[in-house]
Amino acid sequence: MSLIAYQDDDQQANDGGQPLSRSAYREEQRKKQEDFDRRDHERLKAEKRYAKQHSDPEYDQRQQDAVAADKVNRLKRRLNWAIGWLIVGIIAVFLILFFVEF
Repeated sequence: MSLIAYQDDDQQANDGGQPLSRSAYREEQRKKQEDFDRRDHERLKAEKRYAKQHSDPEYDQRQQDAVAADKVNRLKRRLNWAIGWLIVGIIAVFLILFFVEF
């Protein structure tokens, strides 16, 4: 009979083809995590730097208040129109129910 190997195909192996010991595997995983953390930290720094360079321009307080007031007034007008159309719709439904016999 031939010798049967009980080695998983997914198990990590070093350069010599031998399976890694637990400590070597843990050390390799720790190094991978440290590399990932370092790259992630650098990426976050680059994103923050980009955000600072490409941020929206600052406006003075009066201009921001004027823009906010315009938006509020536009929203009020749209809300009033929506309420008006709902009232017209409700009246139309009552008229239909009153005049049409089922």
